[in-house]
Amino acid sequence: MRHGSIVLLAILLGAGAVAASQTANHPRPASLHSTTPLNSNAPVKTASKSSHLDPSNFLVVLIAALILIYGAHRALRPPFLDMTQSSAEVMAYEEAAEAGEMQLHTTFMFVIVASCSLVLIFYFMSAMSILITVLFSFISSLALGALVYPYVDRYTDHRFSREIDVAYLGPIPVLVFIMAPVCIITVVTWLLTKSWLLNNLLAFSLIIFFLTSVRLSSLKVASSLLTLAFFYDIFWVFISSSIFGKNVMVTVATGLNVPIKILVPLMMATGKSMQFTLIGLGDIVLPGLLLCFSLRLDDHKGIDKKSGYFAATMAGYCVGLTMCEVIVGSLHVAQPAMIYLVPGYRLAGGQRARGGQGCVGGHQVAPPSGRQRNAASLTS
Repeated sequence: MRHGSIVLLAILLGAGAVAASQTANHPRPASLHSTTPLNSNAPVKTASKSSHLDPSNFLVVLIAALILIYGAHRALRPPFLDMTQSSAEVMAYEEAAEAGEMQLHTTFMFVIVASCSLVLIFYFMSAMSILITVLFSFISSLALGALVYPYVDRYTDHRFSREIDVAYLGPIPVLVFIMAPVCIITVVTWLLTKSWLLNNLLAFSLIIFFLTSVRLSSLKVASSLLTLAFFYDIFWVFISSSIFGKNVMVTVATGLNVPIKILVPLMMATGKSMQFTLIGLGDIVLPGLLLCFSLRLDDHKGIDKKSGYFAATMAGYCVGLTMCEVIVGSLHVAQPAMIYLVPGYRLAGGQRARGGQGCVGGHQVAPPSGRQRNAASLTS
C-alpha cells in the first residue's frame, strides 16, 4: 500500500518518541540521563538536577549527525547498486521510492495517526504496550536484515542471491532465509536482556529503514512535516494536561518500556549503575527526511555537497540539537527537540533554499540514476 510505510512510521515514532522519555517530566527529549540498569524493566530516569553538562551530550549530536550522513547517502545510492539508467535494479528502486513518497496531504495524516496512537496508548495502556512491543520487534527484524543484506550479499559474492518463489510473497532470495534467524535471535536477545548495545543496533536499523523507505516530494512537504511536528510536540508536551486531565505524553512514557532511542553512556557519571544520555528516534528520522531531500536536490543540481542544501541543513540540525542538549544537560528542563531543530532548519537550510530557489514542483524528485529521464519533475 502506498501510504503503509508512512502510517507505520507515524505509529512507531509516536510510540518511540514517548518511550524515549520514560520519566515523569521529560516527554520527548533530545537527551535523558538513565540512573537504572538497562537490563531491568524499570523506566529510564533523568539525572539529578545537581549533575552537570556531560561530554556525552555533545557526543549524542555527533552520533546523530553521523547516522544521518550515512542514512542520507544510502537513501540516495543504495550500497553496491548498479545505478546505470537502464538497470533493472534502478527501475525497481525508483518504484519502491515512489511508493513511499510523502505528499503534502500525507504530512497531516502522519500527525493525525501519531496523535491517535498516542491517545490509544493513553487509554489502553496494557493492550497497546503489548501490541507496540510486538510491532517494534517485527519491524526491527526486517530493518536489521535490510541494513546488512547488501553487505552480506557482496561479501558472499552473491552466492545466495538465487530467488525462491514463496506463496503470497513472491520471489525471495535465499540469503533472506539465511539471515532471518540471525535477525530474529538478535531481537529476541534484546527483548530478554534490554542490552543498550542491542538497543542502539536496532534503533540504528530502524532509522536507516525509514530514511530509505520514506522520502519527501518537495520542500513544501518538508516544511509542512516539520512545522506540524513542531506543534505536535508543543501540544502533547505542554497543553494536553488541560484537555485530558493528565499529561498524555508523560503518562504514556512512564507506562511503556519500548526503547526506540539511541543511548550513550555518560562519561562523568558517578555511582555503580551505568547512566545514559539519549536521543529519541523521531528527533533523528523526521529531520533526516529533510536531509535526504536536500542531498537528492544537491545531487540533481550538481551542487557541491560542502556548500549545498545538505551542508546547510546539516549545520542547522547540529546547531539546534546542540542547543537542546546544552539546555537539557545543564538545566534539566523538559525541552522538546523540535523547538530547537525547526528554527535551526529555518535559519540554515531555509536561507540556502531561498538563495538557490531549491524547491520541487513535481510529484517526484528523480533519484540520481533518472536525472535526465525525469529532469522535468524538478524546477529551479
